[in-house]
Formats: sequence, structure tokens, C-alpha cells
Amino acid sequence: MKTKRCFNYFTIADFEREERWLNGMSRRGWHFVSTNGLVYRFEQGQPGEYIYKIDLPDEGGAVHRDDYERFLSDCGVEVVAHFKEWVYLRRRASEGPIETADNTRAQLSLINRASGYAGGVLCRLLCLFAALSVVSLIVSSLLAAGSPVAEFLHGFGMSVAVSGMAALALMFTPVMRRLRRRADRLVREMSIRG
Repeated sequence: MKTKRCFNYFTIADFEREERWLNGMSRRGWHFVSTNGLVYRFEQGQPGEYIYKIDLPDEGGAVHRDDYERFLSDCGVEVVAHFKEWVYLRRRASEGPIETADNTRAQLSLINRASGYAGGVLCRLLCLFAALSVVSLIVSSLLAAGSPVAEFLHGFGMSVAVSGMAALALMFTPVMRRLRRRADRLVREMSIRG
């Protein structure tokens, strides 16, 4: 069977665009197999054979995940791959799209979980940068004052803290803003429907 690897990058806020891209690849006969977040692996098959959907299930541990995947299997939905907390699903196109009872509520729930996931990633990265800078500042204070190594570590600690937090702000602000805008549109849509 012929395989293909594609490089692509999607932020947490781009899961719907990623889903459209996977479905576009399927329409061209390339069926998604796995990803590491940057490299996507596909196998050649019938054009349009599958419809793909990406989900971020509620947290609940391995037992919850097993129940979730068993339920999907009973509904004719196959779990193709996992990447971090994300689950990649597919169903034969002949069986129809992967839908939920109230698509707007389901989308809003997914966007809220994605926002929480992005916030968690941001917190972990902030903690990492803070720990690196604190360790370098502590080590520099233990060394002889004015020594080149102490000065380097002090500068390193400060630059890690400032540049790391600035980079995180530049990366996560647009992601969180896009998720919030999408959630606001869905809430307005739900309130219009009554």
C-alpha cells in the first residue's frame, strides 16, 4: 500500500481547519493514519472513502477513554489516532458524517475544552520558564560575585524569564482570542435560536 507523509502545523484553535484538511486529503484518496503534531502519515485508498472528525474528550482517565472509544465503535466510528489529548476519528462516508444531537452545543463544549487545554499548556510552559530562570538565578548567587559564570547565569535567568514569557504571550494570545471569538459566535447562535 502506498503511503505519504505531509508536514503541516495547526494550533489548538485550528482543529476545525485541520479537520477540513484531513477530509480534503481523503477526497483525494489519502487516508489519515497518524500524526506527531507536525508530520501527518496517510495511506492511499478510495477517494472520499472516509469522513474525519477531531475530538477532545472530557478528561476521565483510561477507563473513561475505553468507554468513550467503545461507544464510538458501537456507533460505527473508528478511532484512527491519538495525539496528546486529541482523538482522530473516522467513519465510512457511505454511513454519513459523524454528528452529535446538538451540533452547536457540542462545538461549544469542544471549544471550551480546547480553551482549557490551551490554558493548561500555557501554565505548564510558564512554570518551566520560571523554574529555569529561578534555578539559574540561585546558582549564579551561589557563585563568586562578579565571576564570568555568575554573570552569565544571572543574565541567562533573566533573559529566559523575559523572552520565554514574551514568546508565550505572542503564541497563545491569538490562539485564545480565536477560540473565544468562535465560542462567542456559537453562544450568539444558540441565543438566536432560543
